[in-house]
Amino acid sequence: MGRTVLTHAPLNPRSLWLVGTSMEIQGKTGDARRAMQQAERISRRDSAVQMWLGSDNLRRGDIVGGLRHFDLMIRANGEAADLVIPRMALIIPLAEGRRHLAPYIRDDNPWMLRLFQTAITQLPRAAPIAELLVERRKNAPNVGDIRSVYGPLMARLVNEGSYAIALRLYPLLPDADSASLRNVSGAINGKIDEGYPPFVWNFPNDNAQGAEFVSLENGETGLDVFGAPGTIGIAATKIVAARAGDTLYWQIADRMGNLESSANWIATCLAGKSVGRATRSSNMLDSSTPQKRILKIMLPVDCGLVRLDMRVAGGIGRDPVNLVIGSMKLAPGSKAQ
Repeated sequence: MGRTVLTHAPLNPRSLWLVGTSMEIQGKTGDARRAMQQAERISRRDSAVQMWLGSDNLRRGDIVGGLRHFDLMIRANGEAADLVIPRMALIIPLAEGRRHLAPYIRDDNPWMLRLFQTAITQLPRAAPIAELLVERRKNAPNVGDIRSVYGPLMARLVNEGSYAIALRLYPLLPDADSASLRNVSGAINGKIDEGYPPFVWNFPNDNAQGAEFVSLENGETGLDVFGAPGTIGIAATKIVAARAGDTLYWQIADRMGNLESSANWIATCLAGKSVGRATRSSNMLDSSTPQKRILKIMLPVDCGLVRLDMRVAGGIGRDPVNLVIGSMKLAPGSKAQ
């Protein structure tokens, strides 16, 4: 019966799609598939036909075929991306799915950016998205507004504790420099490091605490930190790839404190044998802490990844506290000031 219907069906894709969906409702999946395949032979531009064939392929475990039909569907009708991109994003957590998606991750793919935008908001874990990019063994795509994807991706990887894949992905991203993973000065080759937080300095976007880069008299880049009176919080934060014996060095260029105010470095281990262990600097707003002299704090031992936080308490006063620091660097503790 099914083949007879197909023989006498009108030769246009939409009519064959109607025949196919009718057969599917009757439980005749094989006949429905033949109707859709016949419709595709007439024209590959019918979105409904490509949607059916793509979904059918995925149901049968044919990821390659499913992606091919979905790709044709989007290229024929850009608005169809709303229907299929969420389904394609669900392929990313599967190792086999990433392998077959990889050829589509390229700058000239019109729906690639949309795929990543959907995946970063839809998937419960960010690590598979990073794995898709890393497993390609080439630089990550650089097209359009894709930084708006990579920024949240890096933040999610760190927040979810996926440190290993974050470290592998970072150097592959556009405008990222592997030196950022250990640079604490805020500048690389004389220019502000414009990579991706938290592997470059991240400053909160509020009026309570914050920081900005400034040029110092010696030509170096420094941090100008502030904290409002009556507030306590993190003014600047950065993650560094630590090595054995690492020590953070810096100088205080200028400061203005309040009663009971404080500013401290806090170095917390994120990955390694000493996870959760933290070291803390002296109060840089205290008059007993010298200005324009090298200060130091040793990072937690047995730790491969450290989060540096500048914690500021604004204390009691009318004006914000202010701290300008420079000459920031990481070096083994045995290498003296």
